[in-house]
Amino acid sequence: SPPTVFDNISESIPEVTLDELLNTVISKKKKKSLDAHGLSNHMFNFLDLNYWSLLLNLYNHSFQKSILPSAWKDNRMILLAKKDSICPPSLTRPISLLDSFQKIGEKLFLTRFCDLLARRGLLSDSQSGFREHFRLQTRLLLFLEDIYSLMSNSAPVCTVFVDFRAAFDQLWYLGCIGKLRNLGIPSSYLNWIEAWLVNRRCYIEINRCKSRWFSIEKGGPQGSVLTPTLFITYNCDMNISPSGCISHFFADDLAGILAGQLDCLEYYSCLTDQPINLNKTEAMFTARAIGLPSFDIHFSHGTKESINWVSEYKYLGYIISSKLGWSAVQLYVIPSQYDSSAFSAVKQATAS
Repeated sequence: SPPTVFDNISESIPEVTLDELLNTVISKKKKKSLDAHGLSNHMFNFLDLNYWSLLLNLYNHSFQKSILPSAWKDNRMILLAKKDSICPPSLTRPISLLDSFQKIGEKLFLTRFCDLLARRGLLSDSQSGFREHFRLQTRLLLFLEDIYSLMSNSAPVCTVFVDFRAAFDQLWYLGCIGKLRNLGIPSSYLNWIEAWLVNRRCYIEINRCKSRWFSIEKGGPQGSVLTPTLFITYNCDMNISPSGCISHFFADDLAGILAGQLDCLEYYSCLTDQPINLNKTEAMFTARAIGLPSFDIHFSHGTKESINWVSEYKYLGYIISSKLGWSAVQLYVIPSQYDSSAFSAVKQATAS
């Protein structure tokens, strides 16, 4: 079938004003960590006022022509250990220290991109991560409400907590641009996003030892303010892929209350080139009866890899038990004013 022609195909990216540029720079944290060219956000404190008009013209020209200076796409990458301080590279999280000027450009573009997403209503209400006016605690409350609602009919509930393998690092460039085009994102935005994604390069630095420069052919930079929003937009239709499933999202965390058809989720992960980490994907069986189910859950037919059944799971920082009791939660919750208020809100909502 021919591609859909949307009414906003020729919409341009709004220009940046000098006041907006100054407010964006002022709001950025003035960290002293250096980018690939030895610059940091801290330098903006000492930038002469005569240069602000030049920067304003640069950013507006970048948005109008979808051009980014090649130096802005050079990244310095450091590896942070996920758990143990001494570990192999596979157990580290790569953090990209982006170009200081590019970080300002990303923030300016993100404001315009989020406004476009809101006007078109592209993001589902089931996604609460990296969105204004959507809170983690709200997602937790809605998740528990769905489970309690199903259990009120004495029906057992199976919840699968899906972990996507290196989610942001697996972003497929061509698939992302094609999907955004099908969602009705204007060409000016598509061209700028594509220019931002492609032809990036970086080096890895460990203990002041630098690797050679290498190209990045996949994934959005960890540490960018734009990457999470681009990721959740790329996967905005994941909530309708597993039919018969109540989905709850927080960024790349998926909790699916299932009624079958796990193969749909597996098909979606293959279609979007977003692999599932079966070692960290777990299932919880919630029922009034005691004990775990006697059957196994497999994503692929004919494979021996199955999803582990667990009696409790740490979801969005809170312990959820198969009995939905509070004894496990009280052992893990750190007593502080913030956590106590959130804990009380969850407990009161589920008790009512």
